[in-house]
Amino acid sequence: MSKLVKSLKLPLILAILLYVLLYFVRWQQPEVKIQSEIFKEQRTALTKQVKKFLPSPQAELLSGIVLGVKQDLPYQLKFALRDTSTLHIVVASGQNLTILAGFIMQLSGLIKRKNAVILTLMVIIIYTLLTGAQIPILRAAVMFFLASLAQTFGRQNDGLRVLVIVAGLFLLVNPRWITDLSFQLSFLASFGVIIVAPILEKAMNFLPSIIKENLAVTLGAQLMVTPVIASNFHQFSFVSLPANVLVLWIIPYIMGLGFVFLFLGQVLSLPLNIMLTYFIYIVQFFASLPFAWEYVGEFLWIVWVGYYLMLAGVILALRTKTNT
Repeated sequence: MSKLVKSLKLPLILAILLYVLLYFVRWQQPEVKIQSEIFKEQRTALTKQVKKFLPSPQAELLSGIVLGVKQDLPYQLKFALRDTSTLHIVVASGQNLTILAGFIMQLSGLIKRKNAVILTLMVIIIYTLLTGAQIPILRAAVMFFLASLAQTFGRQNDGLRVLVIVAGLFLLVNPRWITDLSFQLSFLASFGVIIVAPILEKAMNFLPSIIKENLAVTLGAQLMVTPVIASNFHQFSFVSLPANVLVLWIIPYIMGLGFVFLFLGQVLSLPLNIMLTYFIYIVQFFASLPFAWEYVGEFLWIVWVGYYLMLAGVILALRTKTNT
């Protein structure tokens, strides 16, 4: 535990100083609401293009994943996504962007680091623009990319330091973001993908590379965001982990083909339809299980503190074991 405290010392000090500063300087200032309308007409046109070549609900699902348009999702599918904690996949969320970028960064083991970073940046830019450059997406894009860049070309702790510093700078811009659910999920998902996932991946050396990489990214993000999701939506999904593991690995392929499909249309409709149908089947199967989810009431903050402390202990033990 002393090693963990030592590695987190500088980031924690910076975080505390920044928070105290913003609390006294900025909290009383009025909040500024920014509504993004970037590419709204283009997204509407692309949504119609998707519906032209794909059946329902596959068309609505693709529009949600690629364009962040979730208004047309059928209620049955939306409830299934909610009950399996996979709804974040089909909304323009920072958590979704973080997990997607995390999958791509894992390619650094297969291709050159520089190429993986460039590819990740390109995907982040395209996704950010297609989803309307919304504030939550912009925050997540900046946090994840700078932190992952620092970790890729620096040391393991560099990613954490940059992540904390960037988050602190965002809070200086608007202190109220610290209570914003999207900000919390983006930060925690980024932490899970950048810091936790590499440790989990090393502990899964007995698995094939492609499986352990996807599993580590999914598990890292889910472990960090689960308490926040449960406390905000008062619902805990017992099938969240298997459902996310079985569908998240295919999301980069859906998004990659989906980006091209938006402009080529029918050429890629068959493979996309197969992937989307698989996604829907997995989600609906797990949502139909009688033990899929359970309502949870209000939890004392001490419960979640205990959860994260235990998680930190497990992660530290795994890191120590894999480094010996």
